[in-house]
Amino acid sequence: MVERSIAVVGGAVAGLAAADRLASAADVTLFERQSYDDKRVNCGEAINDTSLIPLAKTPENGFLNDVDGFELRVFEGQEHGPNAPPLGTSLIRCPPGYITDRDVVERTWAEKVAADGVDVKENAAVGPDRFRELCRSHDYVIDATGQPALSMRAFGDLDAYTGEIVAVNADVDGDFGSIASSPQIFFEGYVGYAWLFPKSETRANVGIGWAGEERPDEYYAALEGACRRNGLPVPDRSETNIYTIPRGPSLDPAATYRAGENVVLVGDAAGIANRYQGEGICQAIRSSSLAAEAILEDRPETYPDRLYELMQSEYRLAHLMRGAWVEHGDPRLLARVAEALDGLTVDDITRSPGRVAARLARHPVTASRLLADAGMRQRLVDAYTDSWEYTRGPHPAD
Repeated sequence: MVERSIAVVGGAVAGLAAADRLASAADVTLFERQSYDDKRVNCGEAINDTSLIPLAKTPENGFLNDVDGFELRVFEGQEHGPNAPPLGTSLIRCPPGYITDRDVVERTWAEKVAADGVDVKENAAVGPDRFRELCRSHDYVIDATGQPALSMRAFGDLDAYTGEIVAVNADVDGDFGSIASSPQIFFEGYVGYAWLFPKSETRANVGIGWAGEERPDEYYAALEGACRRNGLPVPDRSETNIYTIPRGPSLDPAATYRAGENVVLVGDAAGIANRYQGEGICQAIRSSSLAAEAILEDRPETYPDRLYELMQSEYRLAHLMRGAWVEHGDPRLLARVAEALDGLTVDDITRSPGRVAARLARHPVTASRLLADAGMRQRLVDAYTDSWEYTRGPHPAD
């Protein structure tokens, strides 16, 4: 049997997951544009399901803080001070979750896949011309380049990409011992949130993000304001990072596999991220596992449907959860929703609409207020006719 030759372009978590899954059954080359020793990621430091990463969960591997869950704090808006009581709080459990140094996680994972036989090429930037060459010289190419995807640039499909969520974050020093086991997330009257993710008793990641079109004029000033409102250390501007989390081209599942070039898109390159809270790491790893399975079966054309089935419940639930704010604009209602979900897991509130619905059913006043809005009822119809993110059949896209 002739061994498949596979190029994985992009060496962050999506590319590493694909290379790891394929290493034992294919001739795999991984292209990473930076050196793992010099790479500074500092984004996505909270990994909600670290069981997806085949590394020992040690500080040496980048897994710093084994957290119990995330404390959600809902405020009226952005006028409160550090000592103001929230309208409502909720603890969302996260048994396999860690706060990490993600650059260390990626470096140690790259060392693992290299030891398993993957040819890891660092400082190997791939441009559109080189990408097309890889398509000609390999049986398959996995595009794990982020956003906008390199394959979209190589083949002129940039119209398929849009940025959906903007996030600004940085590491800070301080005293975080009292909350080290329960990172905090602050909802403050807009579609998005601020956060404090302790990495140790003396170091944490702080940030703020926005979904949709409502974004501030000056991102660093918004981060500084969120830190001051919530009593957090303000990071130095030079240490602050800004990222755009994509929406697309998973709007059209067929765009995640380019049959003519045998290119499969995974992670951010495929626009795979939670549309409500911006999480994309676990989604990227899961999508890479699906892509690898389809390639190992020599059935890459099945990947879009597998991806659709994987993400359907998550996109559905995110569409509804965003509606709790977008359709109502009522922070007190959002606080009641948060309290109703107290004790569920991150996986529940991102991927299990049935569990969320069952919990809300135990709070009939909150549930009835949610459904009193016509826009929210339309979202419910959209969610269960698969027209919330991309279209299948005759239903209009949202």
